[in-house]
Amino acid sequence: MRQLIKSAAKVSAVSAIACALTFVSTLSANAQSKKGLEGHYVGGSFQTGGGITSLNIYGRYDYPKLPISVRGSIAVIDGSGDTETFFQPAVTYDLPISDKANAYAGAGVAFSSGDSDSTAFLNAGAETEIATNVVAFADLIIPFDDDADTGFGIGLGYRF
Repeated sequence: MRQLIKSAAKVSAVSAIACALTFVSTLSANAQSKKGLEGHYVGGSFQTGGGITSLNIYGRYDYPKLPISVRGSIAVIDGSGDTETFFQPAVTYDLPISDKANAYAGAGVAFSSGDSDSTAFLNAGAETEIATNVVAFADLIIPFDDDADTGFGIGLGYRF
């Protein structure tokens, strides 16, 4: 029963993200052409999910002239006396929502240095420049593995 509830929650979260991106896409199509947030950044984020919190190194590589970015994070988690490092690369589609803000959605794979298997995930989030070259971002990570919990991260980065 627990697996069924977790699967339903994941499907609901993915559906909500898809609906939100469709709504934002419709609004932005009616507005003037927007550039969104351009450029690369690196920073730190705080991520929580499944009773585990971690501090991550986070980065984004923006492909000029394409609405695609490569993102990644590295997290070192010390739980129950065991330290594990996770690397989570992802490819996202970036949707401009203002001149210095994007919503994004994509997919990736989480790799672990420990005994955990790699896990595919969906992610969605938003990013905006809050000061010159300072970016705030937040994202949701929804793993396909029923044993893994959904994670939420928020952070700051330096844009270059």
